[in-house]
Amino acid sequence: MKVRHLTAADNVREDGSLIDPLAVRHGMIVAGRVSALAGPVDPLTHLNADFDEHGLEQCALVERLELGARAIFGEDGLRMAWAADADYQPLGRVDVQARLREWRAARAGAATLDA
Repeated sequence: MKVRHLTAADNVREDGSLIDPLAVRHGMIVAGRVSALAGPVDPLTHLNADFDEHGLEQCALVERLELGARAIFGEDGLRMAWAADADYQPLGRVDVQARLREWRAARAGAATLDA
């Protein structure tokens, strides 16, 4: 299984570009259906012209952004969409390691609240 960027079919222009790149979510497709779905993508890392390690060049199309929705296939496999160049803005350097530490600390804090 591969985590992908997913977008609803109604969020794609005729040319294949995204209408609203902030409506893209991380998710997984298993057996042609959405099997996992996370929150919206983070523009600081996904739409940042200054951060080329990650972007929205390939977003798989699904009928709807909900569990069980069907993936949309073309002749060559999953149909894909992308963010237009104009959707990327210069948002500055991203300290990935600091963000990872913050995420882990927040996750650990949430785990202690659940206990």
